[in-house]
Amino acid sequence: MTEPILSQRILDAYDELTRRERRLADLLLEDLDTLVLKSATEISEKAGVSKATTARFFRRLGYPSFKAAQAAARTKAEGGDRIETSRAGTSTKVGRGELAGHLAADVQNLVRSIEALRSDELHQAIHSLARAEKLWVVGFGDNYPLAHFARALLIRIKADIRMVPIGGFSVPEEFASIQPTDAMLALGIGRKTRSLLSLMRSAVRSGAQVVFLTDQVTRAGVDVAHVTLRCRTRGQSLFESVAAPVSLITYLCSAIALRIGQSAIERLRFIEGIHDEWGDLVPGDL
Repeated sequence: MTEPILSQRILDAYDELTRRERRLADLLLEDLDTLVLKSATEISEKAGVSKATTARFFRRLGYPSFKAAQAAARTKAEGGDRIETSRAGTSTKVGRGELAGHLAADVQNLVRSIEALRSDELHQAIHSLARAEKLWVVGFGDNYPLAHFARALLIRIKADIRMVPIGGFSVPEEFASIQPTDAMLALGIGRKTRSLLSLMRSAVRSGAQVVFLTDQVTRAGVDVAHVTLRCRTRGQSLFESVAAPVSLITYLCSAIALRIGQSAIERLRFIEGIHDEWGDLVPGDL
């Protein structure tokens, strides 16, 4: 029977790890080559934990010691039998095992994101977005599809949803109509453009409430957002995972609808009535 790879061992044990052990887990999942290239002391210092914690961590994963785990990782690397991938590399094998690892990583991204969210900040975000006269949804580059998804949900429950950028239109001219009674949902997963941060700062200065949905490594101050909601987005190979951001966007939109109440329900019914009248939906079509 094939011995479980390091990343799979970490994911299987993650829920039972202590907070300090999870620092090690996150460090290794971010770059699996760390175990091959670094000593126990270096890994401990990089994760901000003691060597004793590092030793317990590897025993919890089923290795007799750190040296045993490192030797196993080096054997896989030197033998060319690596299924694990870092952000700089690609997988040499593709199959059900890799798909299972991908799905397991997405589940962990969801779990870790939920654990890290503060309930008071989540409630503040929902309240700000629900009570705003106009909602601005902002996403540049790779975040544009996420922004488009968020607007597609929000437009069903709230009438005035502005999306930035809009193809062919200048952003400053679109932004000029922002008011202190407005709120902004800004998407910043991965790379952030200068335009995104400039827009958020201007929104804060205008008096509008800004909710920033981003990844775990982003540093966001009060000059760009009133509430920052972070999602874990670590992928198994080349691309970051958007499972947690998409799930959080869906939750936020549902919670906003509940907070708005009757008017949101009436809007949903009115939209469904238009679909029925126009015959846009084919009966029985899935």
